[in-house]
Amino acid sequence: MSIEARYENGVFKPLEHVEGIPKGKVHRVFSEEELRGLKEQMEWLKAVERSFDFWENEEDAVYDRL
Repeated sequence: MSIEARYENGVFKPLEHVEGIPKGKVHRVFSEEELRGLKEQMEWLKAVERSFDFWENEEDAVYDRL
């Protein structure tokens, strides 16, 4: 789930009504800059994922369960 929130008087307040979340549950709010950084990291991880394809073989399958 992704929502926008405003920081007022030491509290993050959602800019839209949020349903289905129990009171007291903790959520993490990211700034636009942090979200861009996370997206960039994910893109790099996807790009290098293919370099580990050599580990996908029957001989090494036993290590997948460790």
